[in-house]
Formats: sequence, structure tokens, C-alpha cells
Amino acid sequence: MDRMKEYLKNFRDASAYVFSWLMICILVLSLINGSENIKVTFLIKLLGFCLWSSASFVAAFQSSFMKKKGFIVQLTVFYVLFVPAEIIFFYSMGLFNGAGNMISWIIFFVIIALLYILALLIDVLIMKKQAVSYTEKLEEYKNSL
Repeated sequence: MDRMKEYLKNFRDASAYVFSWLMICILVLSLINGSENIKVTFLIKLLGFCLWSSASFVAAFQSSFMKKKGFIVQLTVFYVLFVPAEIIFFYSMGLFNGAGNMISWIIFFVIIALLYILALLIDVLIMKKQAVSYTEKLEEYKNSL
């Protein structure tokens, strides 16, 4: 029961964080563009998108089962759960009208691929360096005993 409470708390926190930041960005963009109204249907779609992304995040990164699998597996599961919802949301916003054009799809997939590669590089280069440092400190501590 405590794990379920923790999942629901993480889901609530992630949903509130994502929805708040997206609303701030949308309000800033609407002020810059001179648009004075935001439709309720758009807000409902945005809320649904935020709830799905939060559920995907909690499922991929907060479950004890997924934590045992490692970061790369967690990231891959998150992308598999999140990217289809992102495409559906973009279609519902009208970003990819009809079938979309090739340039829009290329930009979309390049951004997704670059973010995935960046996360892999961070995991391989920075996290392994920290793991080596942690191991050295642990060995130092063991030797001091």
C-alpha cells in the first residue's frame, strides 16, 4: 500500500509540474503572438497529455522493477510510452496537418534521436566517471578501517 501511495504522490507531483510549466510556456507564447484566448478543448487535451506523460514517467523511472533494469532500459521504456502520445497530441494541436510533411517528421525524429543520444552520452561518460569516483572512495574507506 505504501508503494501505491508513493506512485500516486509521484504521479501527482509530476502532473502538476508538467502542466504548470506547459501553461506558463503557452501563456508566454500567446502574449508574444498577441493571441488573447486559449480554448478549453486545448486545455483538456493538454491536461490529458500531461497526465499520460506523468504516468509514463512514473512507470518508467519510479517503479522498483524498472529501477533494477538500469537507466538505459528505463529511458527506452519511457520513450516507447511517451512518443506515441506526443505524436497524437501534436496531431490534435494541428502541428502535423493531414499526414504531415517530410520536414516536420524529420525535425521531430531528429529531436527525439538527439535527446536519446544525449541521455546515452551522459549515462556513459558522466555517470561511469562518478561510479569510478564512488568506487575509489569506497576502497579508500575500506582501507582506512
